[in-house]
Amino acid sequence: MNKLPVPASADGVFKAWALARAADRMGGLSPRSLASYQSLWTGWNDYLLSEKSLTWQGARSTDVRAHLEALNPRAQARGLVHVSTVTQRRYYRVLKKIYDFAVAEEWLESSPVDTMASVSPTEQMDSLVFHPIDWDALLKAVAPAPDPAVDPAQADLPWLAVRDQAILRLMMQAALTVAELSGLDFGDVQHAGLGSSHGIAELWPAQTGGEEEPLAAPVVTLELSGARAAQGRRVELPPEAGAAVLAWLGVRATLGLPRAADTPLFTSRKKAGRLTPRALFHLANRHISAVLAPRYPHTVLAHAGPMTLRNSCIVRWLDAGMLDADILARAGLRESQALLRLRKHVHAGAAPALQPVG
Repeated sequence: MNKLPVPASADGVFKAWALARAADRMGGLSPRSLASYQSLWTGWNDYLLSEKSLTWQGARSTDVRAHLEALNPRAQARGLVHVSTVTQRRYYRVLKKIYDFAVAEEWLESSPVDTMASVSPTEQMDSLVFHPIDWDALLKAVAPAPDPAVDPAQADLPWLAVRDQAILRLMMQAALTVAELSGLDFGDVQHAGLGSSHGIAELWPAQTGGEEEPLAAPVVTLELSGARAAQGRRVELPPEAGAAVLAWLGVRATLGLPRAADTPLFTSRKKAGRLTPRALFHLANRHISAVLAPRYPHTVLAHAGPMTLRNSCIVRWLDAGMLDADILARAGLRESQALLRLRKHVHAGAAPALQPVG
C-alpha cells in the first residue's frame, strides 16, 4: 500500500487524518467534532512552538503529559480553575489517534502519545509517590518562613520566594489540590491575628504573655470549598505551613494588592490575578527537580507536580497511622476507596504521629 507523503505543516497532518477517517468504514466526524478536534490539534501545536520550540514531529511523551497537565479551562466565568481528568483523557485520545495515523503512514517511528504521557482518568489513579527519604529532602529544601524579628535579613526575601514557600507548604503539608490553591481567597484564611479595619484585611501584632509563660501561637486555618460536598472543609495547618501563610500575608500587604475577602490569596508573577494550573505545576516541578534531579531521570521528574506532592503528603499521613476518616476529612475525599492505590506506598512508622482533625 502506497504511503502518503509527509505533510508540509501540522495543519496538513490533521487534514490527512480527517480524510482517512472519513474514508474509514466507521465514517467521518461530524462538523462539530471535526472543528473541536482541529482546535485541539492546533492548540497542541501552538503549545509545542511557544513552550518547547518544537514541531509536532519532535514532541516527546513528556511534552504531551506537560501539555495535558497545563490545560486551561474554558469555563473560568463559571468558577472553574482546572480542567477535569475526563477532558485530559479526551485530549489524550485525540492526539493518540492522529499520532498513530502518522506512525502508520511512516511519518514517525513511534508515537509520543504513549503510557508515559497518559493522564489517569481519576484523581485516585494518579498515584506517583515519593519515598520517605526523598520526601524528607523535599521538605527540608523548603526554606522556613521569614521572621524579621529573628533574622532581619530575611525581610528582604523576594516576594515570589515567600509566596512559593507558602504554596509548597500547603501542597506538602496540607495536601491541597491545584484547584484549591488557585481558588483560595484572602477571606479563606482564619487566624487570631488576622482581622479587618474599614473593610481592609490586616495582620495584628502577635500576642504575648508578658512576664508569664508566652502564649501558644494561634493556629492558622483555611476554609475550603469545592464542587463535591467532601471538599468543603476547615483545615488546621501544621505550624510550619501556618507560619509560611502568615509570612506571605505580611509580604502581600506591602505589594499594594487588594485585601478584600474575595480577592485571590496567591497572585501571579505579574500580580495580575490568580495562579493558573500551569503556573502551579511548574512551581512544584521546579522544586522537585531542583532537589531530586541527581536521583531520578528527567522522564520521571517531568511528570511530578502538585498531585505528586499531594499523594505523598497523604501517604505520610498513612505512614503515621492516621485513621482513614481523618485523612479523608483533611484531604477533602469522600470514600476510603480513594486511598487504595496509595496504600502500596506506605512505610509504617516512617512519619511522626499526627493529631486527628478536630
